[in-house]
Amino acid sequence: MRCRFAAALAAVAVSLVAASCSGNPQQQPRQAQQSAAQPSRTLISPVSANGCAGQPPVSPLPVWARSGFTPPDIAMPHVMGAAGNIVAILWATPNALHAPPLPDRANKILWVSRVSSGPLTIRATLAGSTRTATVDLPNGPGPSYVDMPAPGCWTLHLSWGGHTDQLSLRYVR
Repeated sequence: MRCRFAAALAAVAVSLVAASCSGNPQQQPRQAQQSAAQPSRTLISPVSANGCAGQPPVSPLPVWARSGFTPPDIAMPHVMGAAGNIVAILWATPNALHAPPLPDRANKILWVSRVSSGPLTIRATLAGSTRTATVDLPNGPGPSYVDMPAPGCWTLHLSWGGHTDQLSLRYVR
């Protein structure tokens, strides 16, 4: 089962790079900017509405987000925006996202928008704190690396092409 999942992820990755990138397979976001009020030690934050305490669902993507995936109904770990306009597709399970990032694995997220394109700005807030981070993805939704400055449940306020949405992602140590 693990080999099958790994083979499927590899096939999807190759398809997406070929289908959605023109020369640069990864957008290089501006590193997260942190607010001045930062605690010296941060514990993993508690639950949010879309599952920060646990793993994101591993299920077929919404029909509108399946372009480039073979088979189109392949189960992938993902988190849907509250308004249903964007989905964050993750590339590992369990614990897809790490803070700080692991030396041998990036915090890769494929953003797929249902409504439009345009530069994507992520304003993130760590649950239970005043800690914030901002990431700009000038090429808009698509493949990206998104690092957060501390582990925990981060609420991401997303804006792109005149649209907004919100979702929460869990980063582990």
